Amino acid sequence: MLLAIAVILPTVCLLWFMSQAVKNERLAARQKLVDVYHQRTEELISSLDQIWTDYATNIETEISSREPIELFTYLVPHLLRTNKLGPYGFCQSAVIYDSDGTLLYPIVQIELGDISGPKGEFESAWQMEFVEKNFARALTIYEEIADAAEDNYRWRKAVIGQVRCLRALGDLPKARSLCHDAAYERRPNVSQQASIRLMADARVLLTEMYRDTGDYSHLINLIVTATGYNRRSGPAFIPMDSNTRIFLLRKSIEYFQQSKLAEEYKYRISSAKWWLAAEEFAAGAAMRYPSTDSFRYWTTASFHRLDMEGDVYGFYHKTSEKQVLLLGHAEDVSNSLGPTLNRVQTSDVSCRVVDNTGAFVTGLRQPVAKAFLAVPMGKSFPGWKVELYFNDAGVFEKAASKQVTVYMWAGILVIVLILAAGGFAAQAVGKQIRLNRLKNDFIATVSHELKTPLASMRVLVDTLLEGNYKDQKQAIEYLQLTAKENERLSRLIDNFLTFSRMERNKQAFAIVKTSPVEIARAAAEAVKTKFSHGRCEFEVEINEDLPDVLADHDAMVTVLINLLDNAYKYSYDDKHIKLRVFSEDNSVCFCVSDNGMGLSRRATKKIFKRFYQVDRSLSRHVEGCGLGLSIAKFIVDAHRGTISAESKPGEGSTFTVKLPVGNQASKGYK
Repeated sequence: MLLAIAVILPTVCLLWFMSQAVKNERLAARQKLVDVYHQRTEELISSLDQIWTDYATNIETEISSREPIELFTYLVPHLLRTNKLGPYGFCQSAVIYDSDGTLLYPIVQIELGDISGPKGEFESAWQMEFVEKNFARALTIYEEIADAAEDNYRWRKAVIGQVRCLRALGDLPKARSLCHDAAYERRPNVSQQASIRLMADARVLLTEMYRDTGDYSHLINLIVTATGYNRRSGPAFIPMDSNTRIFLLRKSIEYFQQSKLAEEYKYRISSAKWWLAAEEFAAGAAMRYPSTDSFRYWTTASFHRLDMEGDVYGFYHKTSEKQVLLLGHAEDVSNSLGPTLNRVQTSDVSCRVVDNTGAFVTGLRQPVAKAFLAVPMGKSFPGWKVELYFNDAGVFEKAASKQVTVYMWAGILVIVLILAAGGFAAQAVGKQIRLNRLKNDFIATVSHELKTPLASMRVLVDTLLEGNYKDQKQAIEYLQLTAKENERLSRLIDNFLTFSRMERNKQAFAIVKTSPVEIARAAAEAVKTKFSHGRCEFEVEINEDLPDVLADHDAMVTVLINLLDNAYKYSYDDKHIKLRVFSEDNSVCFCVSDNGMGLSRRATKKIFKRFYQVDRSLSRHVEGCGLGLSIAKFIVDAHRGTISAESKPGEGSTFTVKLPVGNQASKGYK
């Protein structure tokens, strides 16, 4: 009770003070949360700035050193195909300008320039071909123009005209041969882009003619041309403008999907679709922003929403030689920023990003409450903001409640620890009390057991010294009684000494191969004289073919003597004691049975405990101090054996000792 009062009263006071502190905690909860998430958001913004600044630095050398078309192929496929997030997940296309803001790529308009030659020289050929359908005459005019042409453009245009006429006339071999010249022969470039467009047209026409015959070799060349952005692509490469490339990409995708090669070349088709999307995206942006006049005041390495159809964003970067505008959709921006935003979002807080126009970009699309925190996104995202919202309006109350719970559980834990400590202390005190009681009982038992034989010997010795005996026979009888009491006293002292060694774990045994027959016979011989007096029938039954056991001979003899002595002490006047030795289940069994008073089930479970006696009174009729069976169990356990008892009140008792033999015995001592 005192312990409970000492624990509960201060705990109640402690909890009261904690509840008062929690009231103040609720007031500070909002500011704490705001401060925590503000710091997280600042770290997020710093991280985003660093990511995009590093990215701009990484591509700066490439921007300055590469030609426009080569730079386009570096930026778009490099970013598109890595499947990475961050900067590498945003860019889907790019527009490239020079340092003055002039568009370099994509080229969406072709300037024919000054093409020499008589005016209207193709008009008569077109009149014959398309109006009068006189393909032979048209063919002749085209041949004359081709022979007289000095520039690439006029020659290629005339040759393609010849191909059309020959195809109409049915001369396909010659048509394919001339078309191949127009598609692949390279002449001095005059008005290069216009001539390149004609080369592309010739390659499409050549592909159609071969496709009609089931030959798809030129179809493969066509898609290689469409997706080849540099000279490493081989002879198929032509430095075409964006519109021409879009035309070739569309045609190659269309033809492949209509052919039997669609499954085999699905990766090339997929690649062509990537390039087509990138080129169309870039062409649309170039039409809207033909120069950098619209964003001349943008800071380098910064994001902006573009004035284009759909949610389109641009990342603008400028070097001393070129300017680039990387293009992506809102979804691409969301994928790029998403993993970084996850550092701020929790189960309690959601965030959203709005751009410089206030339009939603990523995160929480439709918040139901006002943002508790809005932070600018830094120099890479001018005008953009990160807004944070609580998912639950009671989040502050929850934050305070969590602290209350922590306090409560801390108090409960302290109470439990104090009670546990008190319980352990009470257990230790109880154990000490039981130990003191046991010591007192031991002293009383020892005093009683030692006093009895000493008193008997003193009486007998005094009688002999005074000469109070009838004859020599009576004197010998007194001496025999004195010797018996002396033997009893020695046995008691031996038990006490053995118990002492057991307590100090200093009992040592000489474990060697020993015959169980010799052990049993030695024990029977030791009690033979005692059992021959009075009405006692002692029966010994030993199997002669028993295997040897690993044991200490003298120690095991002591065990059997203790069991036999107990059987003698606790039997009635007509005693019947039996010692049997036999083998069973790889063990040698020593079995001692009697017809004595027997034991209850409860007593049978306790008899091997030290100092335990069924009759604990000092006036008991049976001598002993309760150590014999505990000593026997200690010795048997040391031999890796077992000892057990079976008994019923009034029906006698049977004690069985089992020792392992053979390999089983050897394993126990390895």
